Amino acid sequence: MASLKVILIAGALVAGATNVAAAADLLPPPPPVPSAPPEVSGWYLRGDTGVAINTLSQQQSVFDVAPPFGFANNGSGVGVQAIVGAGVGYKFNNWFRFDVTGEYRMPTKYWGMESYNSTGFSSPNCPVICYDKYSGNISSAVVLANGYLDLGTWFGVTPYVGGGVGVAYNFFDNLTDTGIETGGYGQAPNHAFPTFAWAAMAGLSYWITPNIMVDFGYRFLDLGTFESNRIYCFGGCGASGAEHERFVLTSNEVRLGLRYVFAEVPPPAPPLVTKY
Repeated sequence: MASLKVILIAGALVAGATNVAAAADLLPPPPPVPSAPPEVSGWYLRGDTGVAINTLSQQQSVFDVAPPFGFANNGSGVGVQAIVGAGVGYKFNNWFRFDVTGEYRMPTKYWGMESYNSTGFSSPNCPVICYDKYSGNISSAVVLANGYLDLGTWFGVTPYVGGGVGVAYNFFDNLTDTGIETGGYGQAPNHAFPTFAWAAMAGLSYWITPNIMVDFGYRFLDLGTFESNRIYCFGGCGASGAEHERFVLTSNEVRLGLRYVFAEVPPPAPPLVTKY
């Protein structure tokens, strides 16, 4: 009789264990543990293009002699610029990289309007106030040394922040000064000169192949001071024969680029799959 009880108890335990195992097989598998991105380091090349929305500040007309009486700036501005650039860099690890970039900023329009009191000029066309219109082109070649902090990778997307310092070689070309009422005309020879430049940037990069990343970013760039050559007067220009145009230019930019990493990038580990 005791033997029969033992056999029944053992059978019940086996049946219970079987039912538990069957129930466990019906449950969904646990989610795969995400694998860390592979550590990547090595040299890379980059190419970029973008659009720059420029901001002009500290605009002034600089006179070698006293400016005309009642002189005033009545507005100025610059147009949007297209940017193309390239660079070479080194990725030290998944967190830090460094590159040197060069770019050309396409010519864009500079314009300005200034006024002065006509006293002493004896112009019948502007008995009180005369206006001068300025027009020219600006462009730049920029070389920057940049450092970036990559902030981790999620679903292949890596946000980053960075900064750079370097030199902007600024071109101020085809500047003219036209007297609206007087018909006077002045022109400045083209001028090119280097200035200190610095940048701050942020963006997102994404692996599209094991060695190629696409980069979408924002950059603020300070290009320093633009200054023209002396404006030479060809008649009716008053004191503009001793005048220079000067301003500081900054830029808010949206850029799209590609980076090719020469390091062998190992593929991510495949996710764990539970069979059932």
